[in-house]
Amino acid sequence: MNRVISFCFLTLAIAFIAVSFGTSSNSAASAQMYGNAQDEIKKLEEERNGAIVHGDAAVLDRLSSADYMVINEWGQVLTKAQILDGFKSGALKFESREQSDLNIRVYGNTAVVIGRATQKGTQNGKSMSASIRFSRVYVKEKGKWAAVSTQNTPVAM
Repeated sequence: MNRVISFCFLTLAIAFIAVSFGTSSNSAASAQMYGNAQDEIKKLEEERNGAIVHGDAAVLDRLSSADYMVINEWGQVLTKAQILDGFKSGALKFESREQSDLNIRVYGNTAVVIGRATQKGTQNGKSMSASIRFSRVYVKEKGKWAAVSTQNTPVAM
């Protein structure tokens, strides 16, 4: 009887160790995938910021989903077409824009970026220089990340 009990405990111990090792390597693999996705999103944020400063509508078009929308710092809801038209027409211009405090979280095929931007620019000749906090949502479809929405909020001075 003691042999049977000892055998059961040994079997349970081996099973527990096997499950623990399997979980560790899965966690390590998940962490690596998560880190890779964070790096991809960070590069996209840098590319997007550069395109905004240079008024590159083609790059912004490529980085954004077809149904991309922005809630700007004045509470206006803008479509992708409106944003791209603003850059193409020259109505929307940035002299400078620096991002900081990026916090990137990945949830499978969705990523959320929260950050800060200090920008100097104009919209239809009106100053839109500001310090803002923003959140941007990315979705990965067919192996490619695309921004689907952004919300900007002015930082209280």
